[in-house]
Amino acid sequence: MINLKINLPLRLCLFLFLIGLQNILLAQDISSSKVLNSLYFGSCNRTDLDPKIWDTITNQDPEVWVWLGDIVYSEKGSMKDLSEKYALQKQLPAYKKLEENTTILGVWDDHDFGENDAGASFSKKKESRKLLFDFLAIPKNHPAQEREGAYQSYCFGGGAQKVCLYLLDVRYFKEDYEKDSSPNQRYKKNKGLLLGTDQWSWLENELSANDATINLFAGGIQLLSAEHPYEKWANFPLAQKRFFDLLTKYSIQTPIYLSGDRHIAEVSYQEINPNYWIYDITSSGLTHSYDSLENEPNQHRISPLLTMLNFGKIEINWETLELQAQIIDVDGIPQFIQKIAIQ
Repeated sequence: MINLKINLPLRLCLFLFLIGLQNILLAQDISSSKVLNSLYFGSCNRTDLDPKIWDTITNQDPEVWVWLGDIVYSEKGSMKDLSEKYALQKQLPAYKKLEENTTILGVWDDHDFGENDAGASFSKKKESRKLLFDFLAIPKNHPAQEREGAYQSYCFGGGAQKVCLYLLDVRYFKEDYEKDSSPNQRYKKNKGLLLGTDQWSWLENELSANDATINLFAGGIQLLSAEHPYEKWANFPLAQKRFFDLLTKYSIQTPIYLSGDRHIAEVSYQEINPNYWIYDITSSGLTHSYDSLENEPNQHRISPLLTMLNFGKIEINWETLELQAQIIDVDGIPQFIQKIAIQ
């Protein structure tokens, strides 16, 4: 006969074990066993401009499309206008076709959040988040629905072919900026968390259980480019360092950050620990771009500065253990390809 009595220390150990197991099992918001071979992404989309690029994107039959923010451009603080412009995007024939055949994921930046360069003090952020989640058709039982903010995670495949995608929210919790009097910078350096306490805890919990071969992180503002005067992680140096430290602490494999916001495209990379690099693939300007920009300093850039309308693509070759980060123009022609070894 088995004795079912368990002493208190053993019960405590069992409880802690089950809690740890639960954390592992809940390491991603959503997981799919389907192996991912490609992922497309982009940002900065106006509903009042030529939508030609959506025909190009849809004709490539993407497995996954990821919005990097500025899905639409709303009038300052108007939730009515934001709702109407989301509806306009959904009515676009090419986008309807994309919704039918493609997994669409995404997170916001400032213009679809509701106000230029806005953050935690924006008074309508809860209403805005509901509109975003409705546009993205995020299910009511999705774990992100139970949280503040818009951060989410998704994993695809398994074993040596596992890819994880972390959508980071750089709006909902972002501390307010202080204007910089320097002509070279718009804002002073900020000692804030950028992501907020809860999002940082969520991210560390996710990364502590991470076993993916490729890890994609996505958010509106650039991670690596630090010299331009606009929004960027470098405005929050403590938060940027904390992110790098988490990647190295948990030995996150093949880390790649996807960013938008800038109305340009470029590829940057940085060695954040000896023999450990992270790439920042910026794709911005689906319907409008900074085509008059001739140059901009970025010590981490390894591509040309690309100013045409563009979207991005990650193409994975599981046989050669190599992926390609591509910047593609409105006609579907790759304008830059960066090969990255899967490590």
